[in-house]
Amino acid sequence: MPTEVTVQNLYIFNSKLSKTEDDGAKKILFYYPEHDDENKKVLNVGHIEAVICFARNFNANESCESLRTEKSLQVLYNAEPDFWIVITVSAQCKSKQKSSESPDEPIYCTHNLQEPIYLAVLKHWYHTFQMTVGSMTKLMNDNDPDYLRLMLNKFYSKYLQSTDVSSHTFMDMFHGISFLPLDNAIHLNAQSFLNIIENTFQQVHFTMLLYNDSLVWSGLNKRQTQLVYSYILMWVLPEISKKDNLVKGNSVQQCLPNQLVGRFITNVWAVKTDSWISDLGKVPILRLNDENDETFKSYRLVMYKAHQSIVCMFIKMENPLTADLYNSLDQFLGTKLHLLSEKMKNTVEKTLASKLYTERPAKFVYFNGMNLAIKNSIKHSNTAATTNRPSEFNLSPEALRVLVDISSQQSCMHPTYSVMIKTANDNWVAGRLCNSREIYIVLNQKLTKLYDVDSEIQSLCAQEFGTIFFYD
Repeated sequence: MPTEVTVQNLYIFNSKLSKTEDDGAKKILFYYPEHDDENKKVLNVGHIEAVICFARNFNANESCESLRTEKSLQVLYNAEPDFWIVITVSAQCKSKQKSSESPDEPIYCTHNLQEPIYLAVLKHWYHTFQMTVGSMTKLMNDNDPDYLRLMLNKFYSKYLQSTDVSSHTFMDMFHGISFLPLDNAIHLNAQSFLNIIENTFQQVHFTMLLYNDSLVWSGLNKRQTQLVYSYILMWVLPEISKKDNLVKGNSVQQCLPNQLVGRFITNVWAVKTDSWISDLGKVPILRLNDENDETFKSYRLVMYKAHQSIVCMFIKMENPLTADLYNSLDQFLGTKLHLLSEKMKNTVEKTLASKLYTERPAKFVYFNGMNLAIKNSIKHSNTAATTNRPSEFNLSPEALRVLVDISSQQSCMHPTYSVMIKTANDNWVAGRLCNSREIYIVLNQKLTKLYDVDSEIQSLCAQEFGTIFFYD
């Protein structure tokens, strides 16, 4: 893998904001790094504008998505009409020293950077911005470009500060959801519990339940669930252990005297918030769209944690957040959520105890396009972090390139297909698609016969998936 992957720049622009060559800086809505000279910013944006215009001469219906040079990879995303998001990344493998006296000469390996991965990251960042802040077009039309610049700076600066670009890999193309494996009785118990919350509290429009970093149930559609789930994993879970993120203290005890079993939690990273009592922090406001139309509705996200479970409640904006409502929610949720969490914990522990994890030469990524479920042996969920699981498997640059190529081309292939490719180091990479279910396998062993490769893949599918992924 490259020794160092860096973001050279990330910028968002709208060419229509600039009328002449002298006011070229007006088209720039966000630019990282901020300390770059203004002339350099305008030059970089102008260069990409020229690339976009040039590419349109060959295909007016599809926009240019990437530009690769010896030293960098630029990925472009046309998020909204006239709004472009561009990221420039570079990768250095090692340094080549000409002599003992001369400085090291960097050797770039941009061929190890995959366009689909960074395009998926740009799209996910944008959709998260759209959910937490709003549409760029609407924000600018309702206010002015300076207000949009302020919102973009708040959002993307936080993402860049907390995101390690080199950590983005094959799984970022899917942004899948890790579902908690439960037996039918416990799963129905959890679903019934959430239904009772929605029926008891009319202010609650949707609910979602998580156990550690795994999803148990969601009342949102799959696209909404994907964004909210990712938002919670990135911004909420890492913060709940910090003192400032837990709702506690004298002011809380006066307002919520019975809050003993569970806690309301807030999100310090939220861009748009709503305060119900200043002492108790801010409540994130999320904009969710319906799959049937393009309209967005805003909801306050109220989160309650007990044991290892979090209930997410989406409160309608027309319903005020009052101390009485929080007291009622606390009294209703505390003990019930704690008991349900204990049941889920026992089920997970029994499941893990009954399943033996042995080191296999085959590593896999499974993705279900129908419910966005993802399962993999390359990067494990924190749900089983304390178990004796195999160590994390590092993909070679060649294997990663093959995986990305197979995944990128699956949309052009038959609904059911199978691919097996032998790499230069005699390993095997396989990809299969069936009924919107995708599985990608890396065999980290040297097999000379296709029959042996196929047998190993069949064995893995039978052991890991059984009734999930059908393969004959």
